Amino acid sequence: MRVTRGAVAGALLAGLVLVPGAPAHADAVDCTGTTADTPAPSSTTDPSLPLEALGIEETHAWLAAHGSQRPGAGVRVAVVDSGIAPRAVGSGIPVAPEAYGRGEVVDAHGTIVAGIVAGSPRTGPDGQELPVGIAPAAEVVDVRVYDSGDPAEGEDPVEPPNVVAGLQWVAQNAERLGIGVVNVSLAMPRYAPLKKVLRRLEAADVVVVAASGNRPREEGDFLYEELGPEPDESAEGGEEAPATGPRPGEDARGLVWPAAYPGVVAVSSTADGTGAGDATGEVLLSSDIDVAVPTFGAISYGLDGGTCGVPGYATSWSAAVVSGVVALLRSHHDDENAAQIVSRLLGTASASTEQPNVHTGAGVVQPLEALARPLRPRKQDGALEVATSDDRAVERATAPPEEVDLLAGARDRAVWWGLIGGGALLLALVLRPVLARRRP
Repeated sequence: MRVTRGAVAGALLAGLVLVPGAPAHADAVDCTGTTADTPAPSSTTDPSLPLEALGIEETHAWLAAHGSQRPGAGVRVAVVDSGIAPRAVGSGIPVAPEAYGRGEVVDAHGTIVAGIVAGSPRTGPDGQELPVGIAPAAEVVDVRVYDSGDPAEGEDPVEPPNVVAGLQWVAQNAERLGIGVVNVSLAMPRYAPLKKVLRRLEAADVVVVAASGNRPREEGDFLYEELGPEPDESAEGGEEAPATGPRPGEDARGLVWPAAYPGVVAVSSTADGTGAGDATGEVLLSSDIDVAVPTFGAISYGLDGGTCGVPGYATSWSAAVVSGVVALLRSHHDDENAAQIVSRLLGTASASTEQPNVHTGAGVVQPLEALARPLRPRKQDGALEVATSDDRAVERATAPPEEVDLLAGARDRAVWWGLIGGGALLLALVLRPVLARRRP
């Protein structure tokens, strides 16, 4: 299925859709409104709410206490997106020297994603560091596959062949460039060549993280058409159904790619760090979802190179958060392969890998748990094995075994013979007077 121009607006998951009545940071510039030619870069000291909810500062402190002074060091994350603005590269996003794609960056989406993954900390009003990116010591590899600045009428900003070409470049260069994670905050319909390149990335030991899908809002959007039109009336009758509410029985399984591919970590967005907040009016429900993270109130970098607020709930931003967490895991557990890292991520989430749900999959990601819990994922398939902190297997408590007594049988026989002999003697003593009286 070809992505139409209307489809791209919904499929890009660009995070440009604000939740009604839920403003972003009051004093922060909206990252999506930044431009490359603004004289003074934007700046904000507002906290990044998702990072607070996920305990990223505590996670960084734990890493420092356990020998990882620089969170994400040694890992490169390929951001397959709209490109990373040069001013942001100069001010706060660590970018590798090699890149894919050329031209002026006019869409802030890729820059925002890269900033959430690995943006450098800001300086707060008291001189303290305020985190922006999840893994600020990781490097981002810029893989530019679209530009939605001002497409001609009917022209598609995102084309599946361009996305596949970018992913093929990553697969070819992953080992040479040290790429351990790929972030794809894009969505498209099923496209046969995509599966082949995703298999190549699996073979290259790369963890692919993708957005699970925002709720479609326009006719012509491929997701809108696949899921069917929303009902005109609510189940209670008479009242108009919410324009952004989930359709009855909705499950977008198999519709959003590359998130639908089994080897990809599909990520959704929640309203808060517990997964209890309601963001279902903004994101799709899908049994393809593996995990979820909060996104509202994030901070990143804009086209002007400054820090700014990220609006709304969007699975674009949630994929970026999880890519940053995976970078932390790949840096700290550098002897583990992609399957083992994914098992850590899913096995420590807030819900269950055995009973995932269409809202959050295995649950909300727990970065510190994923790093610190003593797990032993198998290298072959990533299956988890329980371990203790001193690396000894956990054994079920049992009663101590009985000692073997080699003389027990002989002792038992001696006791019986003693009893028989004693009984016979006692009987003789009792009968002696009787027998004596009978003598003539």
